[in-house]
Amino acid sequence: MNSARSWVVWGVGALAYIAAILHRSSLGVAVPDAAERFEVQAALLSTLGAVQLAVYAVMQIPVGVLLDRYGPRVLIASGAAIMAAGQLVVALAEDLPVAVAGRVLVGLGDAATFISVIRLQAGWFRGPIVAQMSQWTATAGQLGQLLSVVPFAWLLHQVGWTLSFGSLAIVGAVALVLVLVLVFDSPKGEPPLATGSIELPQGWWPRLLSTLRRPGTQLGLWTHFALLATPNMFMLFWGYPMLVEGLGYERTAAAGLLSITVVTGMVVGPIIGIATARFPLRRSNLVLAIVGLLVITWALVLAWPDRPPAWLLVVLVVVLGIAGPGSTVGFDFARTFNPLRTLGAANGVVNVGGFAASFAMMPVVGLVLDLVHHARLDAGEQAALYDWAGFRIALCVQFVVLVLGAVMILRARRRTRLQLREEEGIEVGPVWRAIARWLRDRRA
Repeated sequence: MNSARSWVVWGVGALAYIAAILHRSSLGVAVPDAAERFEVQAALLSTLGAVQLAVYAVMQIPVGVLLDRYGPRVLIASGAAIMAAGQLVVALAEDLPVAVAGRVLVGLGDAATFISVIRLQAGWFRGPIVAQMSQWTATAGQLGQLLSVVPFAWLLHQVGWTLSFGSLAIVGAVALVLVLVLVFDSPKGEPPLATGSIELPQGWWPRLLSTLRRPGTQLGLWTHFALLATPNMFMLFWGYPMLVEGLGYERTAAAGLLSITVVTGMVVGPIIGIATARFPLRRSNLVLAIVGLLVITWALVLAWPDRPPAWLLVVLVVVLGIAGPGSTVGFDFARTFNPLRTLGAANGVVNVGGFAASFAMMPVVGLVLDLVHHARLDAGEQAALYDWAGFRIALCVQFVVLVLGAVMILRARRRTRLQLREEEGIEVGPVWRAIARWLRDRRA
């Protein structure tokens, strides 16, 4: 365990995840080109991103169940193959329905990747480093976003839609070959997965229900819900048109701002991983602090007289870069409060949170943009579809998600602490034992 081979296997899994993020975020810099290619309005165009995320969210629990049954190697390889096929469909699409079908395939393959890599690392690593590995995986994935906002955006501008998206299909095929050759679920001769002292029910459905009922799993779900939706909405779809069409930035400048979010996530991710490993009793406080930071920053940007200054936009993209790794704390909650044998399903449940919220948010922003645009035209104003006045109203949608997420985190945290008080004698892992000791010390 924790050998050189462990790092090689994890590295190939991380490369597959980087490719998945590149597939997922490639559309974010292509929104203006997609609008021109398919000649549709904002609400319809947003279905390209929203349907992909809807498929991703819907498939998380089924993928988690399949992951617990067939293992991460099969799921990661299948995901790479499906995403490559999806990008090929997008590359050749001449109308919106075909492109949507391609993005459905991308979402389907993407759904199998991240939680499978999380499960893969749990099979190859042991000890305190496991608590940090999720952040290292998420940080590696940030490279995929960086590749989409800089080289892919440049490639799209240089060679056009078909060749640029076709190149992503080749990336998926390379990832598939590497996974098949180098990735295995666990070291040879490793004993079957242990379940700790938790008695698991028989059958996938009872096991899934027991996972869903654990307050710690719910705490992870709402953490992901609160912190991932806004960065996804901005990075995957509406951030680029907001900066270019709404605020008048050049494409290179907009790509530079998006790159700041990616680089921030790469720097902050490992720090959050170390913090959650060292201070497990303060994880939810960290999550709530990041939610508050998002609310304050977006409120300043949207309420700023006229247009926000460049320095405030830099602050915004930095905060978004913090929120992405913050959402990954949800998987640490799942790891803490679930046995390894059902960790795939637990991670699937957590992942549903952020991507369900993202799916809900993206089309609503587009719908509000269309409504505001038509209302202003009816009032006799000269208004562009993607101007700043429309974005200022449409982007307020995210406050509903942030406030709801914070409320549900507080509720799930209270229930988790109550359960710990009742079951503090159960030993599942070092984090649980630390929490039990802390509760005993408080009563003493």
